[in-house]
Amino acid sequence: MSDERVVLHARELESSGRQGRIFGPIDLDVHARQLCMVHGPLGSGKSALLLALTGRFRPLSGLLTIDGVDAIHDPPEAMQMTSVAQLGDYVRPEDRLTLAESITERCFLDGFPRRLAADRVAAMEETVGFRIEKHVELESLTPIEKAISSVALAMIRPSRVVVIDDADMTVPHSQQSLLFALLERLTTLDDSVIVASVVDDDLIPATAISLSLRSDRPQVVEPLGSEPVPISLAQAALAPLTARGRPAGAAMGDDQVAAPSPTQTPNPDK
Repeated sequence: MSDERVVLHARELESSGRQGRIFGPIDLDVHARQLCMVHGPLGSGKSALLLALTGRFRPLSGLLTIDGVDAIHDPPEAMQMTSVAQLGDYVRPEDRLTLAESITERCFLDGFPRRLAADRVAAMEETVGFRIEKHVELESLTPIEKAISSVALAMIRPSRVVVIDDADMTVPHSQQSLLFALLERLTTLDDSVIVASVVDDDLIPATAISLSLRSDRPQVVEPLGSEPVPISLAQAALAPLTARGRPAGAAMGDDQVAAPSPTQTPNPDK
């Protein structure tokens, strides 16, 4: 449940480049402890918008404030209050690292004292209701575990706004409601806001803000004839992985597993 404080405030926020409009104009108010789900077709500017909402994208026009800070005129201050969990191929957990190594890496990247990380991780485990062994390599996690892990790692340094791109990309449709419920739990840790771009918009929680973007670019891929397009082998390969172990203290059912993981700093040129 969100409270009355507006953490993310945007009016007529938009960005344009040499090839035209990237996204916007957008009006948005997201309150503390609230999810914002961004969806739209390929080329609608979802990734660019997520970076903009953390003070990491230019050019911008309009108004954008993050917890009262003018993110357009003072992006360094805005970046200190925000974090990127996952963004395309630029920012994402390193699969070959263990959870412990990922925590250390995130502390280094964010300039957060390593001695304080254990308490932050414990608080997140308490918030979501489960944990994963710190020696587990991230490549062994299921898609929903990886998504939650990337957000948890981004929250080791307290942030008011955390963004995750393509949050549901590899998460089975049957588990997406659980994913969003866990993200909503994490917003309570710091009275923060989590903004997630999603592929599917049919399971967006009623308590979340749904922001639909449109694309001015013509579609370059169209199905031929009236036959349905078959699922590709690549899509079929995204079936959930079998968990190697069940996290201790799981609180939301036998099919739930997840934990924190790493990331790198965002690339503002994306």
